[in-house]
Amino acid sequence: MMAARMKHHMQKRGDASKSGSIAELRPGSDSQSRQESNAIPIWEWIVAAIGLMVVAGVLGFLLYEALGGNQLPPDVKLSVDSVVQTGNGYLVKITAANQGGSTAEGVIVEGELRRGTEPVERSQTTIDYLPPHSEKRAGLFFTRDPRQFELQVRPFGYEEP
Repeated sequence: MMAARMKHHMQKRGDASKSGSIAELRPGSDSQSRQESNAIPIWEWIVAAIGLMVVAGVLGFLLYEALGGNQLPPDVKLSVDSVVQTGNGYLVKITAANQGGSTAEGVIVEGELRRGTEPVERSQTTIDYLPPHSEKRAGLFFTRDPRQFELQVRPFGYEEP
């Protein structure tokens, strides 16, 4: 009798291994539990929705900028950083800041030393590329000491890219 039970058990086991289904060997496993284990957790849906919103926002911003965006003209502000004596004269170090909404190319910067209303000496430099909301440093050379005169710096002109 014991041998008959053992033989019956081995036949069942052999049949299950032939079918290739492990689920048949486990009690209580069925298609419903497999579907539950394959269900996507709610937190994954939340993260996916946030990611979709970020990607859509970036694409929307890039499209807005590509189609014109904020077309304010360049607004170049100049500031004098320092005056340095060099072997051939003096160097006035300046910072040019474009606070506008468009790029300025070939920005001409002019510096002038004045005594009262009379110009004493002029110098000029060109900043090749000044993107919106950026800063570039440049220098103006003078033969006379700018600290002994009134120094005026101004943007003289630019080109649109």
